[in-house]
Amino acid sequence: MGSLGRVFIADVQKQIIDVFESDGRFLVQLGGKGDGPSEFSYIKRLKIRNNHLYAFDANFGTRKVNTFTLDTLAGGKTILLIKNRSKYRSLAKAYPGIYKAYVRNNGTYLAEFISRNPRQKVKKWQNVEMNGLFYLLDDNGMITSKLFEFKSETRTQLKAFLYHVKPFFGNALTVLSKDNRIYWAGPNYFLIKVYSPDGAYQRAFYYPHKKISITRESAIEAEVSDSFIRDMNSMNLPVNWPVLRQMKFDDQDRLWVATTVKDMKVFEWWVLKPDGQLIARFNWPRSKPIQVIKNGYIYTKEKNNDGLEEIVRYRIEMK
Repeated sequence: MGSLGRVFIADVQKQIIDVFESDGRFLVQLGGKGDGPSEFSYIKRLKIRNNHLYAFDANFGTRKVNTFTLDTLAGGKTILLIKNRSKYRSLAKAYPGIYKAYVRNNGTYLAEFISRNPRQKVKKWQNVEMNGLFYLLDDNGMITSKLFEFKSETRTQLKAFLYHVKPFFGNALTVLSKDNRIYWAGPNYFLIKVYSPDGAYQRAFYYPHKKISITRESAIEAEVSDSFIRDMNSMNLPVNWPVLRQMKFDDQDRLWVATTVKDMKVFEWWVLKPDGQLIARFNWPRSKPIQVIKNGYIYTKEKNNDGLEEIVRYRIEMK
């Protein structure tokens, strides 16, 4: 949300950005599929900083960021990322491009890479642990320093490639506060670690949370893909569902965390202060995934009666 209160939501199927006024009215679309300026191959992440919209394009060959000015919605710079990657030996085993990119409030970037041992021979149905590596980039997209490493996600060998079966295994979650602090959590515990902008560990906060066993019945209730459900007996699955599923900061720097509960049709969302103090908890349907929390509203992406996706706005009231 910029000074005009507009909301921006990516449509990854059409490779466009839908722009809405603060009252929820549709305004315009930005971008489009292509390799030119202000065009996208795969919109991975949107972030608003310093009166600009930053759109991370996670094209396999070239990772780039397209910027748009919030007031005029005009396309700005296209920034190619990690052009100096070859100078960092620790990235030799990482995949060709950035896995995720985060924009900091000074126009620099936090980049996440993932890696594994390329010499490891993997059999069908075998799980492989993927490591995450955080690096800082300057405002021109050049790597400046390495921060820290962590376990990113588990992938499973399916047919000829490694696939992230996210519903069962989850993944590490990372968000940035307004002052560039890094909030990181693994999927299996409600334990959130806080790092300084330069990657130094500061503190953590923890909440006990009941774990829910993975069963075929619970997978069906959670509307997991039929292909995954058919393969459950062949895969080496964890015993329990991931505890943490999503993390987001809203425009008031409150941390929103989605957790797994017994009712697999919903997530239990926790709203926390930056220090971890609980503000509120509520259940929300999985079928109405939360995209943005801004302006006192939740914006979701839902399917209407015709099966078409639409953006729906709900008012937030914290009691």
